[in-house]
Amino acid sequence: MFKKVRVLLALGLIFPLSGLMAQSDGELLDPAGYVTKYNPSFKGIGPKVYVLPAPRTKEEVLVDSYQEKKGFYDSIARKLDYQNLIEEYKQTSNAAYLQQHFTPFPETPEQWNKLIQTLHRNNNIQLATGLTNEYAWQALKGKNISQTIGLLIGALNSIQKTEFNRDMAIIQFNLANAYLYNGNYKDADALQEQYLQKAVDSKSLTEQADALVKIALIRAYEKEYRAAESSIIRRAIPIYNKTKDYNGKIKAWIQLAKIYQIQNKHTEAQWFLIQARDLAAAKNMKLDLPEIEYMLAYSKYAQQNYKVAKREFEKAIELAGQEDNKVLQLAIYDKLGEINMIMGDYEVAEQQLSQYWQLRKELF
Repeated sequence: MFKKVRVLLALGLIFPLSGLMAQSDGELLDPAGYVTKYNPSFKGIGPKVYVLPAPRTKEEVLVDSYQEKKGFYDSIARKLDYQNLIEEYKQTSNAAYLQQHFTPFPETPEQWNKLIQTLHRNNNIQLATGLTNEYAWQALKGKNISQTIGLLIGALNSIQKTEFNRDMAIIQFNLANAYLYNGNYKDADALQEQYLQKAVDSKSLTEQADALVKIALIRAYEKEYRAAESSIIRRAIPIYNKTKDYNGKIKAWIQLAKIYQIQNKHTEAQWFLIQARDLAAAKNMKLDLPEIEYMLAYSKYAQQNYKVAKREFEKAIELAGQEDNKVLQLAIYDKLGEINMIMGDYEVAEQQLSQYWQLRKELF
């Protein structure tokens, strides 16, 4: 709770005063009525009383607190993108073998490089590539994106002239995602196109659809919105329908909704999110539900439909808590608190601000 702090600047003894008046003309010196103690016998240098501004209300302090944190939302969104990058990272076909025969993995760059170079000298390209992909994964978890990209480029250069097409496609996919996260859209686009071609050549329908969805998101960031939407609606979704890949279809709807949100087309975004939510519920696929509910709430928030947005954010925070998704919880508290401020529910907004800062300090 907020405590009123009253600063009294007066010299000498302090006596109660019901109403502070000027010595001449009966002028009220403290019209706000916040000065409650005053020494009327004071004869020293200076005015009879220093009249200070009235204490700030709880609402005013809260407004400033929410305003101060507003610029941090981009960092939260970036953290969500990083979390998705981690979740989508693919392991090579020999990952299980590497876990069995090379763990514990090296702990220093020198140890990693020595091991990988030894495998290259022995012409064991597939093992070297798998370990480089694992090293890049460790670098990614350490938030060293530039090192991740450099390692994956090296792995791709080593394997692209071999017959290990499956592992090469995985390296391309991981590198393309890293490029996308880093804002290198042209490089990401080129690699995803190569990944798509490999999937076509190998007749892997699911990987074709996955690549089309990724290409769509890249196109959206390049502001080629019509091409992005078409890539998912006309190409990826029919493949997911054909293969009955419901998880892929749900994720495709989510990506399509993101593309519409980028354009501030929130009605369209909500339509596809509802499709994704209904399919996830029907197939008991709960993993993406927190993100779906969050995105639905965000679109309502953007449309200033605060009552519905609040309800959906509250549902999203419950789902995110069940999944222990703290980054998403932070994003939800950021917007949910703002809605309660707008709706005048200051007590709840104060509690949510406290929860926001607790998570922010933990994650950042």
